[in-house]
Amino acid sequence: MFSRFIKRRDAIAGAGLFALGIRGRSSPAATIKEVGRVEARLAELRVTIPEVPAAVANYVPYVTTGNLVYLAGQIAIRDGRLLHPGVVPAEVSIEAAQAAARECAINLLAALRSACNGRLDRVVRCVRLDGFVASANDFTQQPLVMNGASDLLVSVFGDAGRHTRLAIGVNVLPLNACVEIAGVFEIE
Repeated sequence: MFSRFIKRRDAIAGAGLFALGIRGRSSPAATIKEVGRVEARLAELRVTIPEVPAAVANYVPYVTTGNLVYLAGQIAIRDGRLLHPGVVPAEVSIEAAQAAARECAINLLAALRSACNGRLDRVVRCVRLDGFVASANDFTQQPLVMNGASDLLVSVFGDAGRHTRLAIGVNVLPLNACVEIAGVFEIE
């Protein structure tokens, strides 16, 4: 039974690495070391990290000071298009807002990867996420929306992805985004 599990695990890891475009290596374990543990996990989760989204005003996507990386707020932009614009839940469902929060986290990972010179394995832990949700006046489920980002980071980094968090309702966000998230990560 255990050997069947190992073969299945190796097949899954190999499929994920195939999605990264890494084929013909000696073994999935050797390939994971070559591409990095975090990149292999992203492939397993079928998460594609885009280029760092362009700033929409006068700021930089990240600042590194000591061993901390402060990431500018990211909204749910994919392929140049804003996902799920509007106010939660009046115009955007909680589920769609969670998907937007997940996309914000993916964009945070893009900036973080850049800060780490392409090596996400340098991440020691996610320290904090600050989340802002464009909310109807009576909406109080901002933490539920933020779980879209938090769940992804824990899936990617394991216990190192667990973080402190802020989830605030606001009346409007830039470009009519339903969610904006900033983060702080510790790196080595």
